[in-house]
Amino acid sequence: MNEALEQSALSPVEQQVVALTVSTTNDCAYCVGAHSTVAQMIHMPEQILAELRDQRDLSDTKLNALRLLVVSVLHHRGWVPEEDLNQFAAAGYAERQLLDVLTIVALKTLSNYVNHIAHTPLDVQFAAQSWKSQVATVA
Repeated sequence: MNEALEQSALSPVEQQVVALTVSTTNDCAYCVGAHSTVAQMIHMPEQILAELRDQRDLSDTKLNALRLLVVSVLHHRGWVPEEDLNQFAAAGYAERQLLDVLTIVALKTLSNYVNHIAHTPLDVQFAAQSWKSQVATVA
């Protein structure tokens, strides 16, 4: 993911908001643990990180607009309603940032699914940020 976003118009914190939103929505415990660790390393505010991990609205209005767009992309499978795109733009985001969001969503969805199928155990370095979904697993 790092190579694909070296020239991203999203800040490192914004990139992690997208990655964590995708990973919590897709119930990927491995990726939530890993990205929570990265979020701490880049000094994401603890409150924002906790809100993301709990899948709650974010206390930062602009970051919450980003989170809501990601949820919309996932729930609408890319057919994002115009109203959601307008809210994203009204928060100060541009088309370039939308493309970066879609790139992260695509990469994280692939990564989440691979980790689901592989039953990837959480690495030791991410153990302090282990996460368990609040949603029942699909049988």
